[in-house]
Parts: sequence; structure tokens; C-alpha cells
Amino acid sequence: MYRTLAREIVKGQIQPIYLFYGKEGFLIEEMVHLLRKHVLPPEDPSFHEVILDLEEIPVQQLVQEAETPSFFGGRRLVIGKNAWFLTAVKGKDKVEHQPEELLRYAENPLESNVVVLIAPAEKLDTRKKTVKVLEKHCCTVAFPPLEEKELPGWVAKRLKQAGASAQPEAVRRLIRLTGNDLRMVDQECRKLAAYAGQEEITPEMVDQLVPRTLEHDVFKLVDCVARQKTDEALSILYDLLYQREEPIRILALLIRQYRIMLQVKVLAQQGKSERQIASVLGLHPYPVKLALRQGEAYTEKALRSLLLKAIETDQAVKSGKIDKVLALERFLMAQTPEPV
Repeated sequence: MYRTLAREIVKGQIQPIYLFYGKEGFLIEEMVHLLRKHVLPPEDPSFHEVILDLEEIPVQQLVQEAETPSFFGGRRLVIGKNAWFLTAVKGKDKVEHQPEELLRYAENPLESNVVVLIAPAEKLDTRKKTVKVLEKHCCTVAFPPLEEKELPGWVAKRLKQAGASAQPEAVRRLIRLTGNDLRMVDQECRKLAAYAGQEEITPEMVDQLVPRTLEHDVFKLVDCVARQKTDEALSILYDLLYQREEPIRILALLIRQYRIMLQVKVLAQQGKSERQIASVLGLHPYPVKLALRQGEAYTEKALRSLLLKAIETDQAVKSGKIDKVLALERFLMAQTPEPV
């Protein structure tokens, strides 16, 4: 849907009110940027734009801005971010909203202005009258996280926009290193394109230029343990310690990964799909898929035991009962997946 919207905006088919919602904030930001480009005048666009945080400012003030024509002529862009009052999620609202004012405006909007409401939640609360009415009068667009199968195409398109191309394995390696963080993926695509110039981006270029994240290394570490490659797991650990990563932080991420693996396994056994699991846990579908794959090496009982041992190790370190590096070494060396 958001791709269709982008084409409409480029063609000049601008709606008076937009309602954007979803967890993929980077794509929402890009759509707002596209609106700026096609709505606001190139000279002094800031004079024609108002951004309001609806956690701090009541929506009725946004309506007042929307009803005010530009003093300089042309269109105005009025953006209301953090519209949690349109969702079932409790935000940090410090104000009393009067949504009836928004509904009144939606029924007869000022054509010379463009209003954008942004709700950074997975879903709108369709039980609310405000949402039901807005969906009738606004251009409502969801921005869900990209699925794993969509990421390679998205990366290839980013590289093309930057004037570059990449070998398929280079794209896969970039995704493995950056995960589902589209903002980071975009930054690395730009960097790789600038480095490669007219050359095709290779896996070696990705390894050379794209930094590994701690989360990625911890994932690899867990993967090595699952495949009973203790030597490789310890090698990754010592590399992290050489890079001055804090052992307690490494242990915290190990606990997090084992907890996700357990939760994902339990929910999958209940018959839930990857997307449903991602929604329940508040995660992107991509790490859910990876956790499912890693969890195949363990029974549910074994994962519960691993998580408990990791938590006990963390408590022992924090209470000073054992050296933190030694604790990590012992924890990794003691893990042998129970046959599934």
C-alpha cells in the first residue's frame, strides 16, 4: 500500500489528510519526506511546515494549525506525531485531547493544507469512533516491518538509487550484518555504493566496510553453541572481549536470545505463524525466523534449562561469586543441546 501511495504523491495526487501507522518508522519518515518534497515550496519550506508532538500538545491545537492558511501562499504541511490516542497502546500523553475537533475537521478539511497523523503502533484501535471516522475521510496507510523475503529486493533498490549494484551473496551478507534495521541498512548501502563506484559490490567489500554489531556476534555465538562448535563460540567470545565489550552486556544479550528462542518455540508449538509470533512478542519477523531456526537444535525443556543457567550465571557474576569472564567461559563450554 505504501508503494502505491508513493507513486500517487509523485504524480501530484495529494490528499488533504493522511493517517500513517505501523512499527516501521524509517519508511514512515521517508513517506513524510516525500510529501515535503511534493507539497512544500522549494524556497523556505520550513515556513510552511508545522510539526506537533501529540504526547505534549492536544490534537485540537493541530486542528487550529490545519485550519490556518499559509501567510505566504501555497500549501502548508501540518504533522502530528505520536498519535497514541488513536491506538490501544497507552502513550505518555500529558494532555487532554478533544478528538471530536479532529473529526469535525476531517469532514471538511482545508484543501490548501496537508495534515499527516502518525501513530507508531502496530495497529489502530478500530473500536474507537475517532478511528472509524478518520478511516472514512483520510488516506490511511500501514507501515508494517518488511518480511525477510522483501529485504533483498529493498536493499537492491536502495543500492540502485545510490548508483550501485551488488552480488546476491553481498546483499545476503549485508542483511545478516545489519538485520532488520532499515535505517542502518540504508546508511551501509550509501557507504558501500560510494566505496564501490562503478564496480559491483562483493561479499568481501561488505565484510570490509560493514561493522558487525554486538547483537550479530551474540547470535553467531549462540548458533555455534547450538551446533556444538564450542571452539568457534569461545573464539567469538574472546574477539568480543578483545574489542572491550563488557562481559555482563554479552551475558545480558545471551539471556535475551535464549528467552526469545524459548518464547518463539512455545508459540510455534501452539500453531502460531511467524508473523503472529512477531506481533505477540513485539519483534520484527526476521529475528523471529532466525530464533525459530536456532531453536530447532533444542527441546523446550533444554531451552528452559539454558535460560535458567544463563540467569543464574548473571546473578553469580553480579554478586561477585565468580569472575565474569570465567563465568562466560564455563557457561558456553557447558552447553550441549539435548536431542530434539
